[in-house]
Amino acid sequence: MDKKRTLSRRRFMKASGVAAAAVFMAACAPAAPPQAPAEEKAEAPPPAAKEPITLRYRSWHSPEASLGDKAWYEWLSENYAQEAPDVTLKFEFVPFGSEYIQKVLADYAAGTPPDLLHSSIIWARDFYDRGVLLDLDDYLDAVPELAPDQFYGEATNRYRSKNGKYYGVPWEGPDSSIIAINSKLAQEVGLDPHGEDIKTWDDFVEAAKALTKREGGEIVQAGFLVTSMRYIEPFASWMYSNGGALHDDAITQPTFNNERGKQVLQLQLDLLNKHQVSFPISPERQDTQLFLQGKAGMIYAGTWSTTHFEGIAPEGFEYWFMLFPQGPMGDGPSTTTWSNMFVLPKKTKYPDKAFDLMRYCTTPPVVIKRFELSTRTTPLKAIFESEAWQQLLKKYPQLEVKIPAAEAGGVYPYFPFFTEANDALGTELERVILGEKDIEEALAEGEKKVQEVIQRRQKELEKS
Repeated sequence: MDKKRTLSRRRFMKASGVAAAAVFMAACAPAAPPQAPAEEKAEAPPPAAKEPITLRYRSWHSPEASLGDKAWYEWLSENYAQEAPDVTLKFEFVPFGSEYIQKVLADYAAGTPPDLLHSSIIWARDFYDRGVLLDLDDYLDAVPELAPDQFYGEATNRYRSKNGKYYGVPWEGPDSSIIAINSKLAQEVGLDPHGEDIKTWDDFVEAAKALTKREGGEIVQAGFLVTSMRYIEPFASWMYSNGGALHDDAITQPTFNNERGKQVLQLQLDLLNKHQVSFPISPERQDTQLFLQGKAGMIYAGTWSTTHFEGIAPEGFEYWFMLFPQGPMGDGPSTTTWSNMFVLPKKTKYPDKAFDLMRYCTTPPVVIKRFELSTRTTPLKAIFESEAWQQLLKKYPQLEVKIPAAEAGGVYPYFPFFTEANDALGTELERVILGEKDIEEALAEGEKKVQEVIQRRQKELEKS
């Protein structure tokens, strides 16, 4: 079946009011000649009722973990029944991580996948390359509200497509890595409370030094808490600010073993050892708590951190968010940006119905309603033009950074077999930060290990 043609016609019928026109024409038509009294007209049979179907909607956003998500599922169940009375929704919740991935692949192999699937960006490309997901272009062509230019950030469109074909629709985000700065501590040392005067890496170093306090040679207030880089997202953000990236656009080659990568790691070592603006790295170090206690002037955080700070920040605590400042080889501030998505498994029994549900959830006004219920956004521009967004900004003005971060951010480093690639590179980066390995040696070894992961992935795809 030509899905594009079928879908377009259905929406055209709704938009043009064909049904209403038919009623009007019938009312204006001349009356039919009277039937002879002896002839009895047979009654037309009642229209056949649509066969009820069940659509399975799978996510890791459990209603037990969030009152906002609970409100969303309840609202969707009630209101989608009016949009599609023949459809019953069945929600499935699986914990985020390997269990989620394994269940998706097992269900697909058994021919029983969910109809609508919530996917992390670090899984979706693997699912697509394995042949698990549908191409959505024919569907999306019929929905102008989901055109690429309706979303903020080029990264938002790159992570959900391959070779010009789309396999996902954003369902949360845009989320971005950022640096949080304690506004009061910044003002005390003559810095802008929003970090506006931190334009470059050199500015950042000077600000971190100014925000550092010592007593008897011991740090009692860190200017910035250097991370171990065991998780590669911070490395990616600093790389983007220095004009680099962790892989090429096709995700076939690592691109971090170069001068840009060396400069990123050297900056972290200098902050930690030369300028001594950070507390030592340890598993016990609680960065968020140190920040909220006023013991750290700046920390690595995310645009989602407002929800983490809420309820635990002391009264009167003031902070702001800023992008990663421009590096010596960069051309402006930057960061890493991503948005998890909805995808449709190929073996769903009801692809058209599943896409109708996806469309309903991801376009205005429903996507704005979900935001009002749960404060969860998608990169859809309509959300950020809504009154609900303006009201949220009054409560959390720091969230102003979401749009500039999405527009400046580079794509999340979604290597194939992400967990393995992250472990391969992250282990090497951590050894550098802990002083156990030379920068050049670690980058070369990390490049080799990541390349092995990519090559193994490609061979597996060729066999399948």
